[in-house]
Amino acid sequence: MTMLQSTKIDCAELDGEPLHYTACGLDNIYLMNGFSRETTDGETFISIEDLDGLWKAIGLHLVATRKVLVPKEIRYLREHMGLTQAELGARLRVSDQTIARWEKGETKLLHGPGDVMLRVLFLASKSAQPEGNKILKELIKLLDEIVEKDEKPIPCGVVFSHEKNKWNKSERCLELV
Repeated sequence: MTMLQSTKIDCAELDGEPLHYTACGLDNIYLMNGFSRETTDGETFISIEDLDGLWKAIGLHLVATRKVLVPKEIRYLREHMGLTQAELGARLRVSDQTIARWEKGETKLLHGPGDVMLRVLFLASKSAQPEGNKILKELIKLLDEIVEKDEKPIPCGVVFSHEKNKWNKSERCLELV
């Protein structure tokens, strides 16, 4: 099933330019294609193809990156698993207030076993299937690499492209100003 999302956008975004997709709650997501811009009564709107597929691609990208998850990314994953803060807290053996503080950036970032478990929970969720199960099989290998090569966040916009009815993360990186 193809799901479309229509959202009003700033007219400053031009046709042919990557779309800075902030409606997902993250600041560094750009779409190369898989969307259309339409003007009605002087207001410009976008429609996004296969919204569920895009959200899955973003979530899979987040759990596979070799860095600590930032607050907005934690919220994104939780929401796309369909969990409340209390439900995620129960699974991670912390309070719902701890989850809220992680999501607001009011406490040190999620790390260690909690970070790993959040990634595993997302990969096992319905939102990440069937790709999530495949990635889970590779996760132990990836975790070893994360420990060895923990990277600091790079001020770079992550670019996604819609091809052959599927959203994929591009190797392209847009420098954030």
